[in-house]
Amino acid sequence: MEQEQILSVFDSLPVGVGLYSNDGTLIHFNENFCRIFGIDEASVKEKPININDNVIIPGEMKTAVCKGHNLHTSITYNFDASTKGGRYISSHSQDRVLKFSGNQLLNSTGKEVNYILIVEDVTEPLRKEEMLRRSKRKTELAIQAADIVLWEYDALARYFYSDNEPLIDYDESKPISCELYIETLHSEDREHATEMIRRMNEGEDFTFSFETRIILPDSSDWQYCTVSGSPYEYDQNGKVIKYVGSRKNNTEINKKQVLLKKVLDNIPLSVHIKDIEDRFRYVFCNEESKRMFGTSEDKTTYDVLSNDEVARIQKTDIEVFNTGTPYLGLEHIVLKDGRSYDTIVRKSIIEDEGKRLLLNTRWDQSMQNELKRRAQLLSITLETMNAYTWFYEPDIDRLSFGEGFDKTGIKNSDFDTKEKYLKLVHPDDKKVFTESLQEALDSENDIWDVEVRLDFKGNGEYQWWEVRGIVETTTLNDEPYKYMFGMSLNIDSHKHTEMVLLENKKALDNLVQQNELVLNNTNSGLAYITKDYIVQWENISFCSKSISYEAYKKGELCYKSAHNRTSPCENCVLQRALLSHQTEQIKFNLDSEHTVEVFATPVFMEDGTMDGIVIRVDDVTERERMIEELRQAKLEAEQSDKLKSAFLANMSHEIRTPLNAIVGFSELMMYGEEEDREEYIQIINTNNELLLKLINDILDLSKLEAGSVELKYEKYDLSEHFNNMTASMKQRITNPNVCLLAVNPYSTCQVLLDRNRVAQVLTNYVTNAIKYTPTGTIEMGYEKREQGIYFYVKDTGIGIADEKKEKVFHRFEKLDDFAQGTGLGLSICKAIAESMGGTVGFESNYGEGSLFWAMLPCEVNILSEEADSAKAADSNGRSSTSASGLSASDSSSDSTTHKTILIAEDIQSNYQLVSAMLKKNYELLRAVNGKEVLDIVRNRHIDLLLTDMKMPVMDGLSATAEIRKFNTKLPIIALTAHAFETDRLAALAAGCNEYLVKPIDKAKLMAVLKKYC
Repeated sequence: MEQEQILSVFDSLPVGVGLYSNDGTLIHFNENFCRIFGIDEASVKEKPININDNVIIPGEMKTAVCKGHNLHTSITYNFDASTKGGRYISSHSQDRVLKFSGNQLLNSTGKEVNYILIVEDVTEPLRKEEMLRRSKRKTELAIQAADIVLWEYDALARYFYSDNEPLIDYDESKPISCELYIETLHSEDREHATEMIRRMNEGEDFTFSFETRIILPDSSDWQYCTVSGSPYEYDQNGKVIKYVGSRKNNTEINKKQVLLKKVLDNIPLSVHIKDIEDRFRYVFCNEESKRMFGTSEDKTTYDVLSNDEVARIQKTDIEVFNTGTPYLGLEHIVLKDGRSYDTIVRKSIIEDEGKRLLLNTRWDQSMQNELKRRAQLLSITLETMNAYTWFYEPDIDRLSFGEGFDKTGIKNSDFDTKEKYLKLVHPDDKKVFTESLQEALDSENDIWDVEVRLDFKGNGEYQWWEVRGIVETTTLNDEPYKYMFGMSLNIDSHKHTEMVLLENKKALDNLVQQNELVLNNTNSGLAYITKDYIVQWENISFCSKSISYEAYKKGELCYKSAHNRTSPCENCVLQRALLSHQTEQIKFNLDSEHTVEVFATPVFMEDGTMDGIVIRVDDVTERERMIEELRQAKLEAEQSDKLKSAFLANMSHEIRTPLNAIVGFSELMMYGEEEDREEYIQIINTNNELLLKLINDILDLSKLEAGSVELKYEKYDLSEHFNNMTASMKQRITNPNVCLLAVNPYSTCQVLLDRNRVAQVLTNYVTNAIKYTPTGTIEMGYEKREQGIYFYVKDTGIGIADEKKEKVFHRFEKLDDFAQGTGLGLSICKAIAESMGGTVGFESNYGEGSLFWAMLPCEVNILSEEADSAKAADSNGRSSTSASGLSASDSSSDSTTHKTILIAEDIQSNYQLVSAMLKKNYELLRAVNGKEVLDIVRNRHIDLLLTDMKMPVMDGLSATAEIRKFNTKLPIIALTAHAFETDRLAALAAGCNEYLVKPIDKAKLMAVLKKYC
């Protein structure tokens, strides 16, 4: 029977199989064997053939078959030669390449019985491989001619690979590190390239192209290249793990383009090209054109000029375009922003890839015209100001004068050197004149400014002049050329006025000093009140909008004008300042809208006696509002800090809970029994998924709220996708008392949405419904509405209490602290919906159930409006249910000789882990909450309590405190995922003897148990 099964398998194989006896006789073969050798099955069975008679088969192959050696070889089989012998008649001709593999067959007792030879005809694959090699070589030559480098990037290994990369001497076996690639790039281009590599390392699904400069081994110049890339291989999670791309060397083209652009941009003429057939759009503008006229490649003449100007200019444009005759003439241009230019323009036709374009070159004549106008204006201005210009060349000590100097009445040639000019300077001013001039010449690019007295009439009557100049250095005949130019201004009348002003200033200083206190407080409403309450001066009516202008009146009693009293106000701020001789302050609400702060500062005479009181009134309404806002912000910050601490504690517990099972059962697998390992693996995988879900939820929410997640919209059949989601949701329901109903109202529903985000929203809704529905139904469905698609999940679960409804979509909020999860699912749903322009909401009655919905705007195309009731899936799977409660662990030893340990743990995987560690050495009892712990400790003898802190009904801390009221000797060990120091101190204070943190360290646990029992 075994032989027949083997032969049946051989016959079904897709390769040729021959079974040979130990003497080389072919005793069995399949249909593919006959096809490969072109032999007739009936004739071979009638007259068996022996491999040793085949002259084409090499001797080593014959030996391997007869002696049972392993065989792996390929030969070129000449069918013409084998047929000539007459023994191996074949329908094939010519040569074929055959691949042989063989080995000895053994029976059930290990005895050698036959030899199996597997044959494959690899002629065609080899031919295609050769064609592929030739094609690849042609491609390589074409790529080399085009100066293109092809590359592949492995995002996991973080290496580039290339067949034609000069950076690695064209050695395709060498990988290229990211660091090497970055080092070859220009320093200004590295940041962008590094960002692209970072995105590839993170597996981002994107296509990119950017320009960069790179140094190659065969060149010392920067090569201008275009680097492009795109993903081509993904992992099972849809993350990109490999990218391919190219690097095109554009250096020669770029050099020519850069040179041409530099030439055009440095020409002091406006050059631009217009497409007459495209609304006179600019297709090229040099820098001078952009500066003068505000042109750019994204504009037309209508953007730069008014419609009237465009109509006038376009007359010659169209004439040149239609006739092809160049135009040269004068044009006055008025821009939309009001600027105008007088230009000489040349217009001609050029062609670019067969398209006729209009080339405009303009010379600005406005500058020459403006210079003439300004020269005239300068001459008039200098005459009015009694000033003149001058020009000094220090290297040759030559001084020349310009506009306005003729008004001095002396000749330019009489004072054309520095020494001659010094004769005009007052003797007392010559030193400061020469020293300041030399200092300006030495420092260069500095402004020279000096005031001296000059005598142009030569009669000893000096006048004050201000001499201002600037030093510049340029190149003249390849030599440095320094010069100074400036203007001298007659300031004699100003100097005399300045002397008078200085004298007046001294007189004013005394008055300013007397009013200094008032002037220092002019930002507030002020009043000066004498000791007998008379208002001497006030500006409150002008400075403060919060107080009526009649509050204080000059010359009147303050209490009468302000409050219409006949006597001073009791204990007012002014009264207190009069008594204390120091500044007093009061703050009060003037009305429902304004808060006022008043300061009263005593003013003392030189002899120390008090003269009066300065009242300063400030409207501090805004300040008080800011203080209140700061107080609220402080409260919110404190609340945020509390939430952060609670979140960290919750995350520690949520992470350590699955991690405890992963670490513990991984350790048990090293020493546990073989029959237990499958269960351990299942527990590890379950907790792996919980931990991954926790991390993914946190990352997902962060990306969504930061706006860094790109939505991938695509058109797909929502009806089909919904059925797939329904099948997935059914598998999540393990409670036999819960039934899943899926309402799919359309046979085909084409939508434009991000299918993964839609699935994420529905999955989170259904997962929450499963958690909080102990019995009844969960209904998931969708329907088309005017705004888009309306998704919903409805359950008959426990519902949501009114006081908790406002927190439903908040981050890290869990309506049941003992339910698994982070409290992020619904906030993620809200963030996804809002990022897609939609909304979320819910309806719930406590004890009756909840309905969660999401409205997502999108394009919807219903191909068939008939409801497909057959698609309403009813998930009615049933599985056995078990109640948490008191249970004893199996033990391989006699329970009468073992200590009894009570394990308080509500999570099944955690209890299984502890049980697997302890069941061989201890008798174990289990409780799933603090109330069960109290019942067992009161009614049964136990030697030690091993308790979790976070449990439903009653937590571990409360249970420990209750036990210590009637049992102070029982060893109680805390074993929990809460890892903060405050948690440890709280447990010890409640009465725990020891505090152990999950993941469980078996050695520490056993040491503690040994210490107490």
